[in-house]
Amino acid sequence: MDLENLFKFTRELPILNEKGEQVVIGKKKLVLYQRIIGDAELTTARKKALKASRILRKELATSESENAQALIPDYNEVDDDTLVRMIILADSLDIRRLANSRAQKPKEPKKLKSDASLEQQEEYEHAMEEWPKKVSEAIDKEITSIIELRTAELNKLDRDAKLKLFIESTIEGLCRTEMLRIFNSWCTYLGTYADKPMTQRAFKSFPSFDNASSELKEQVIRGYVELDISGEDLKN
Repeated sequence: MDLENLFKFTRELPILNEKGEQVVIGKKKLVLYQRIIGDAELTTARKKALKASRILRKELATSESENAQALIPDYNEVDDDTLVRMIILADSLDIRRLANSRAQKPKEPKKLKSDASLEQQEEYEHAMEEWPKKVSEAIDKEITSIIELRTAELNKLDRDAKLKLFIESTIEGLCRTEMLRIFNSWCTYLGTYADKPMTQRAFKSFPSFDNASSELKEQVIRGYVELDISGEDLKN
């Protein structure tokens, strides 16, 4: 990896106000500094995220709890067809993952030789533009097939079995969302600094970060996630 790419694992993040203008404190523009965190910090973030998910799962398992009443939709008046659609919606992430693994996706166009003709280069560029669309179409086709099969299976179940699956799927989806939220928040907290040498964290503690304004948190988390994605591209 060259030095230019190495610096892509870090970034400066200007903080903007609601008008899209950079925030100024005193006479100084507010800038935070971010880096991709290391393995030990990733382990910390993962442990915190799993703990939060586990706590939420226990709360949701008790129907009388505040979180269960607030987060799990009232299903008593829902007809069976709607219940089936809600189960499938709750399972949408798993369905997409399964479709991605099963789909007959077209292979990436073969790279050209160095002496390729102009026409071959034109066709290659066109094929490269069309390839992601074809991959997406193949995945969407498989998703449709899985949903049709899943719907047929669910329709064979009695209402009690459908309700049980609905509650389980909903809780799983909520816990996954919470796990990802806490994981991204911890990664961002651990990887965000107030100074360019990255010796002083931008937030004194995780609670101070978690209790920051939603506008600030969204900017900082989005900045870290974008940095992490670009870093993964470099690693691959």
